[in-house]
Amino acid sequence: MTTPRTAAEIREAFLAFFEARGHERLPSASLVPANDPTLLFTGAGMNQFKDEFLGRGRPGLTRATTAQKCLRVPDLENVGRTPRHHTFFEMLGNFSFGDYFKAETIPWEWEFFTGVLGLDGDRMLASVYRDDDEAFAIWREVVGLPAERIYRFGEKENFWPASAPSEGPNGPCGPCSELYYDLQPGGPLPDPDGLEELPGRFLEVGNFVFTQFDRRDGGELRPLPQRNIDVGLGLERIAAVVQGVPNNFETDLFVPLFRALRELGAPAYGDDPAADVRMRRIADHARAVFFCIADGAAPGREGRGYVVRKILRRAVRDGIDLGFERPFLVELLPAVQEVLAAAYPELRQHQGAIEALVQGEEERFRDVYRRGIGRLEAMLDELEQRGEKVFPGAFAFELHDTYGFPSDTSSVIVQEHGLDFDQAGFEAAMEEQRRRARAGSEIRGEVFAESLAGRLTEAGAEPTVFTGYDTLVGPARILALVSDGALVEALAPGEEGEAVLDRSPFYAEAGGQVGDRGRLLDRSGGLLAEVLDTRGEEGFHLHAVRAAAELRPGLEVEARVDEAARRGAERHHTATHLLHAALRAVLGDQVHQAGSKVEPERLRFDYTAAQAPTAEDLDRVEDRVAAAILAALPVGIRHTSLEQARAEGVTALFGEKYGDTVRVVAVAEVSQELCGGTHVRNTGEIGPFRILSDRALAAGVRRIEAAAGEAARRLERRERRLLADLAASLKTTPDQLPERIEALRRQLKEARSARKAAAPDPAALAAELAATGDGPAGATFAWRHLPGLDAAALRTLGDGLRRVGGLPAVVLLSGGDAERVPFLFL
Repeated sequence: MTTPRTAAEIREAFLAFFEARGHERLPSASLVPANDPTLLFTGAGMNQFKDEFLGRGRPGLTRATTAQKCLRVPDLENVGRTPRHHTFFEMLGNFSFGDYFKAETIPWEWEFFTGVLGLDGDRMLASVYRDDDEAFAIWREVVGLPAERIYRFGEKENFWPASAPSEGPNGPCGPCSELYYDLQPGGPLPDPDGLEELPGRFLEVGNFVFTQFDRRDGGELRPLPQRNIDVGLGLERIAAVVQGVPNNFETDLFVPLFRALRELGAPAYGDDPAADVRMRRIADHARAVFFCIADGAAPGREGRGYVVRKILRRAVRDGIDLGFERPFLVELLPAVQEVLAAAYPELRQHQGAIEALVQGEEERFRDVYRRGIGRLEAMLDELEQRGEKVFPGAFAFELHDTYGFPSDTSSVIVQEHGLDFDQAGFEAAMEEQRRRARAGSEIRGEVFAESLAGRLTEAGAEPTVFTGYDTLVGPARILALVSDGALVEALAPGEEGEAVLDRSPFYAEAGGQVGDRGRLLDRSGGLLAEVLDTRGEEGFHLHAVRAAAELRPGLEVEARVDEAARRGAERHHTATHLLHAALRAVLGDQVHQAGSKVEPERLRFDYTAAQAPTAEDLDRVEDRVAAAILAALPVGIRHTSLEQARAEGVTALFGEKYGDTVRVVAVAEVSQELCGGTHVRNTGEIGPFRILSDRALAAGVRRIEAAAGEAARRLERRERRLLADLAASLKTTPDQLPERIEALRRQLKEARSARKAAAPDPAALAAELAATGDGPAGATFAWRHLPGLDAAALRTLGDGLRRVGGLPAVVLLSGGDAERVPFLFL
């Protein structure tokens, strides 16, 4: 067997190694976590297996292996400056959910590193938790690692979550073991505390977490009934070791990017240390941005979008420093695809969206960056005028965070102006930002915090059975009641909360379609509660209710969906699919869905586009949708494997997480999409379709709003009445409105020209006033009545009198409006 060398070969060798040992090979989860509000981004391989670790995951799944896309941002400032820091990286992982444990894990990982990758075992060191004698014994007696090469560390270094025994949080936790590779062999082994003191020598290449305890209050560690394994190996690090290069950026994962930068005009990598830092940062950030957009996280103002925008802007700023005078980032996409698209086909599937969003965002940021320079100079002027001697760190952070302006550049310019730079204030602001970032992106013990769905499962409840594809009414039983996030024993009449049902015809908001509303009735048809909305959480349908009678768990009810609202949503949802297909047919494959909202009265569809569609384009889109509706095409639903659906070219949407079996909604040959929503049975049921508006939403993203069915008919009637009323007010017919409006415009233009011609010449008027004025005590006073001049004409006359001069003061009054008398004093 050939020893793996390239990153792609290492990735495949790892997955095949564990697949041969009974692990199910699963695809990477999206960078945008599905149904996990505790995380902004997927930051570890274990994230997608949260349910499996808690013992309520996919039946039969006890072993899994993945190559996971990850994004972490707390150490953003170090990217490019160190050999190992990244925002985007790949994590190779193998996992056990109540199956094998330490005795299998440690020897397997050793076998992979030494047997498959061919690394020298004499250059390996291991660390274990100080009290984990079991792991120590396996390293020493089974693997054969000398005792002096096995280090015992405390809970801060070798426990997950870090310091959990003494500091918490409560929940699943356990010791971990780490494997290190000696990059500079031959020297003496370090002291027990020396690994961290020699960061350039010992490289951590693997982390093995043994989840075996349940931490309780007071630091009590109780054995878990299900022990789990979570192994993570950084692909970039392993590739650097295997390929014998001193840092991750010199592996085959990054070399094509540096080659592309060189072709754009950057220095050759290695020629200029300062330029190398910028190029490493660009390479890292380009990968992060492309993958985030491919997974549905577009640049924006808050949340994930803010993080993506910030990373993109840092890369662009570095490009500007390298001398790139025009947008360049999108030109690196082929280099990333060359290396990673085979493993992650979404890079090609969403190429149009990536290109449109990145290009638009960079163009806009270049304008922002230019304004940042102006803002810095304005700050300096303000401080110098006040006699300040220190440039506040808060100002520097504003420039850094808002404009992407580097603090070191700010520092140089500030010192050139003779001011001191408040580095401590800047670092304090940066640390606060890092704290907020860690709160949203680090992998912490709180990832296992018990959700409402978890509490329901713990209480023995089964997920809600959804019956709404086939019926809008049916019997159900209340499983639980929720108020302000807490389970309660009852809801009194008039109270609002959420009801969890065992079965429900109510569609829970998902895929852009709003949740159903309706009523819960008793057996005699009496009203028990109004259902205001429906949402889903990990398989449970939570019905937002306003109680009309006392509600209690166990109560039998009849669940009845508001049929008119549901049918409206169905019409608009199928119309959304037709609209998506029409946009791609008219504007090209660059169009990808970037968001949607489907309501009973209208639809909203966000899509990627490099430029705005013309009015003619929108007419063609509307005509294509209308043609599909008039053709009364059947709408079919089928279930297939995700792999088969992708092979057939079925459209999968940004940011959605799909299981192994997927639901395909097909409209004849017009549209095929993965979708869990509700739809009409035949496009003829949609009725009229109207595009209401199309506008820019963000760089490279646009939003269309449209209406279908009865909603479209009502809008058309309102517009018809509006036109009739407007035509009547102008004493014409709707068909003749354009000609009538044009005639009025001509009349207005002619009246303005006549008024301008009637206005007196300022020089002549000034001479006349100066010659004819009289007044008491030697004062000169003259006036003229100038009929026909409005306030605008008087201002023009006043400007002329000012230029002529010769008059000490002039007051111009316009009395055309009895309540408002504009005047101008010169």
